[in-house]
Amino acid sequence: MKLDQLTIDNDDEGLDVFYISFGDLMVILSVFFVMLLTMSKVDIGSFEKVKSVMTGSTENTLVELSGSLKAIIEGTPGIPGATVHLAKDGVRVDLDTGVLFSPGSAIIKKEALESFAPLFKEIKTTEYFIDIEGHSDDMAFYRYNEGEIESNWSLSGKRASSVILHLRSLYFPSSRLRAVGYAHTRPVVKVKGLKGEELEKARARNRRVSLLIR
Repeated sequence: MKLDQLTIDNDDEGLDVFYISFGDLMVILSVFFVMLLTMSKVDIGSFEKVKSVMTGSTENTLVELSGSLKAIIEGTPGIPGATVHLAKDGVRVDLDTGVLFSPGSAIIKKEALESFAPLFKEIKTTEYFIDIEGHSDDMAFYRYNEGEIESNWSLSGKRASSVILHLRSLYFPSSRLRAVGYAHTRPVVKVKGLKGEELEKARARNRRVSLLIR
């Protein structure tokens, strides 16, 4: 075989390897984009999970933030009345209103502000948007207070607003914050059919302020 023919054959083999690798890459990208297109709504939590798998790194993602917040909450001294998980719509941090507020009040307890300080400090280092959601239990709440009728709706909204005011005092940009009051409409535990102690525990879990980091 002539030298020039051998060179051509070797080049052809190299091109075959290149085309195979390029083809594999195209298949992976095609699957990735199909996954995005088949979602009626692209959930940021799901997207960043896929992103971390594709890149092999969780750096600067909600996956990493979720782990950091969990370490703070479950570490020493830890933060009582707080839980965190990575949901489809972002990182969700649930704060027990029993720790944050007195019954029927929207004024944050001073001791709660101190315990939650490390958590808020970590969240502030990010550039994500934050929805502060107020949630109540299913017990009807009506109160006539200084010419205004208060209910679960207004109480949940006021509690969310109180947390926003505190975050603003920590110099969180207002453009990143949004307050929402959901009252009893989004329970984490269904109370139908529950009685006694189980019912009270479920209602306690449903009374919360959630920080949705997205």
